[in-house]
Amino acid sequence: MLRLQLREGNGPEIHCLPDGVATVLNRLDIATVTPAEGGGWLVANIRKVGVLMAVGCQITIRPKIPVTSLFFLMGYSLDRGFWLDDDIAISPDVDVDLVNTIALTFIRNASKAIREGIIQGYESYEDSLPIMRGRIDIPAQIARRGGLAFPAQVVYDEFTTDVAENRLLLSAARRLLNLPDLTDGSMVALRKMTQALDGVTPLAVGQAMPRVHFTRLNARYKPALVLAEIILRNSSLEQDGGNIGTTAFLFDMWRVFEDFVTTVLAHRLEDRGGTATSQAKGTYLDTGAKIALRPDLLWHDGIHCKAVIDAKYKRTKLANYPNADIYQMLAYCMRFGLEAGHLVYAKGEDEPRIHEIIGHTAYIHCHAIDLNQHPSVLLRQMSQLADKIAAQH
Repeated sequence: MLRLQLREGNGPEIHCLPDGVATVLNRLDIATVTPAEGGGWLVANIRKVGVLMAVGCQITIRPKIPVTSLFFLMGYSLDRGFWLDDDIAISPDVDVDLVNTIALTFIRNASKAIREGIIQGYESYEDSLPIMRGRIDIPAQIARRGGLAFPAQVVYDEFTTDVAENRLLLSAARRLLNLPDLTDGSMVALRKMTQALDGVTPLAVGQAMPRVHFTRLNARYKPALVLAEIILRNSSLEQDGGNIGTTAFLFDMWRVFEDFVTTVLAHRLEDRGGTATSQAKGTYLDTGAKIALRPDLLWHDGIHCKAVIDAKYKRTKLANYPNADIYQMLAYCMRFGLEAGHLVYAKGEDEPRIHEIIGHTAYIHCHAIDLNQHPSVLLRQMSQLADKIAAQH
């Protein structure tokens, strides 16, 4: 099997790839791949990290930030207390790959959850039975059986292990087993886990994940379920002609960054009063409601907007509009009547600066967040940023 190692943040590189692999990289929006001289392919602008198997080729894309930092960013967006769990911690001194980092941490937490006993609960089932069980589904009986007594369309409850928590664990374990380069120990542990969850129904590919309400009875499952959601959200299996054509475990770095920034700032700004709304809909720039606006984060007091924030993992660089981020933020400021707007970048993608706009009383503040830090230091940096934003409004 052909193996290719890429790294996010590297400049354009020429690689010898099968044409099908180049097509997949473009189709999945992983990178921009164009023909190069000599029959190779120019791979540039890598936008995702993780692992991909397609057309007999395995492609590993390492993030430019430490795996431990990426792991923290993903977990914090789903659960603010997630990274504080001792079983989640990963030594920052160990250079580990993304797949095995998540696999090992998932195995540790899932094994701990089911070691104390596999959760059971009541689930409702609809079935057609030759005997009475539960209660008759009268509308279904009339519609499907034309008045016949049996078989009966019934609805009944059963105390079972086939509940949402176990479905998520099993589905995540099975998804990990499809990924390449897992250690032998991880493979064995994941297989044992699937055996322990025998009788549980895995989620179908593409099926919506069930929502879990946590109580004292299932609290021990929470760390493992946060990891299961990360695994299921970011992995995919694509079939081609009945066979699995593409296996992917990929993370959109811009989405990871955006989710983290908006989650932290929303929490910190609400501590200072008001309400923070992510991805607010229903706002337009024009009276005809043709130009929709959807800022990443709005901080408001219910009536007036106090601040608008957009998270940008990378500065948008368009040939005809090299300052597209600034134009976008200016539109937000004009629409919400603000004298200041805030763009938050990952450090290295843009430098901290303030743009004073001519002809409109507005200042566009560009902030840079250093992601290569310990979680506690990074969160302190985000709190300081929230203080700056609050102080200017």
